[in-house]
Amino acid sequence: MFLITICLLSGLLLQAQDQDKTYNDRISIPAISFSSDGRYMAIGGSAKIYDLALGAVDFRTIEKDSEAQGDYAFNVLISPDDRTMLVTKFKQLEIWDLQSRKLNKKIRDASLAVKAVCFSTDGQYIIYLRKNGEIVFINASTLTESRRLKSPAKIPTALTPSPDGDKLFIGTRGGILIAYDFRNGGFTPKRISEKLIYNIAFPRIGDYFAVSTEDGKVWLGKYPSLELVRSWQANKPGYTPIAFHPTGSYIASGGEDKNITVWKIPDCSKEYQYNDAHKMALLALAFSPDGTTLASGSLNKFLGGDGASTRSFKASPYLSASTKKNVEPSPVTIAPSKVIKPGPAKQKRLALVIGNGSYPNAFLANPENDAREMKDILLQYGFDVLEYANLSQTRMKMAMDEFGDKLKNYDVGLFFYAGHGIQSKGYNYLVPIDANIKSEEQVEYDCVQADRILALMEASGTDVNIIILDACRNNPFGRSWTRSATGKGLAFMNAPKGSLIAYATAPGSTASDGSGKNGLYTSALLESIRIPNINILQVFQNVRVIVSEKSDGRQIPWESTSLTGDFIF
Repeated sequence: MFLITICLLSGLLLQAQDQDKTYNDRISIPAISFSSDGRYMAIGGSAKIYDLALGAVDFRTIEKDSEAQGDYAFNVLISPDDRTMLVTKFKQLEIWDLQSRKLNKKIRDASLAVKAVCFSTDGQYIIYLRKNGEIVFINASTLTESRRLKSPAKIPTALTPSPDGDKLFIGTRGGILIAYDFRNGGFTPKRISEKLIYNIAFPRIGDYFAVSTEDGKVWLGKYPSLELVRSWQANKPGYTPIAFHPTGSYIASGGEDKNITVWKIPDCSKEYQYNDAHKMALLALAFSPDGTTLASGSLNKFLGGDGASTRSFKASPYLSASTKKNVEPSPVTIAPSKVIKPGPAKQKRLALVIGNGSYPNAFLANPENDAREMKDILLQYGFDVLEYANLSQTRMKMAMDEFGDKLKNYDVGLFFYAGHGIQSKGYNYLVPIDANIKSEEQVEYDCVQADRILALMEASGTDVNIIILDACRNNPFGRSWTRSATGKGLAFMNAPKGSLIAYATAPGSTASDGSGKNGLYTSALLESIRIPNINILQVFQNVRVIVSEKSDGRQIPWESTSLTGDFIF
């Protein structure tokens, strides 16, 4: 067993150590899906969920693994909000409620394409394909069929939504990739290969997509133009699973040769190859949301007893100060119809900066300093700045409303908050200094919901909206509650088109307030903004590297983005 540590210097250095975790299910594992915080991992075959923190099974959809031979799960998917899991089996789709651990609905469809199922990017729909190319939309809340749509796909093989939620991509047996546009209802076919398309993948950040075909090739293209960049022979002919690293800087592939290979994007050069990763051909690859774990699943001949396994690979990114300038920027697609031009002289920019630290029973030393220094650096980059410190709930709402009104006359909006933040019942709340929360039921009345600022910024009509939340510290009120909050840190929020939401750490995790004059996250952000000629995605990628290194991997910053252009501070 091995653990692969990935260190980002000027290139990619991978070191093998004798510390891997293997989950032997004695059955082929054709799919892997992570929860948004990366703690839980669902696997196909026996269709169960592992708690990676405990290294144990957390939930089973069938009582015994041996029963999976007659009840085999071809695909498993955890929803963006972690509330639902989809399981596809022969001629049926199962929809599981992950909170009650009960089967909510079973859809029987003799024409179900078992590998062509997904959630819409916003999680509002469950979508699957029928073998005749028909697309079926299921309302994820009511679990009722919303509509059916006939696509030009002949024998569909794969289904994936784009990260911005604008398109739905369909792979076909004939090597044609079909893009369905949710906005205008049109279909755009793109010839990728003459061979069957097995997988379609997108990174969380970046402007690339990738397709794998049955001849063992991987095809890299630009999104949204669908322009093919290059293709290469990644593995032997046969089924070829692929997975992008969340940053979009790397892609992993596997296949018949039993190896896992990590490729650098966009030049597609081989960075590392882990030989004989499994005893048999690989069927599944998936990176965890924070990019620190790469899980793999393989084929297994059950009667032969050749144990299938999923191995987790830890990736610890590291970027030394001396190499920062040598990092090549990841290209970002700028939509032809709307170019976001960099430079303060060409944009009107407005920021709202709040630092709350003077909590009577949960004092934080750094938020006021964080807000002050963030104001100073934003002024240098052409922002008009509204700065506040230690606000009550009433004053926080007033400040947000004032910001929202003024923002209508600007091109770029930025909201920065440092202080306590908590999640409750799936929603994020920023904590004013006068909050006195004795139970979770009081949260929505004593705090300010983060969606408030998001809605105000979205309604302003700006080209770019940036929300930065250094607010993922431990819940200061949890001990006094008779029932604790639904999770640590903050919950995941989808970024509307043209926006970026940045968190000090991954959803569901907590961040450090720091031991210096600034919080750990804000300190890294201030340093990264000052690096010249890099775009905003590279700024936050560098923040992630610095914070991960200084926290020994305990804190991994996170972003949700739907930016449609290239923004530079």
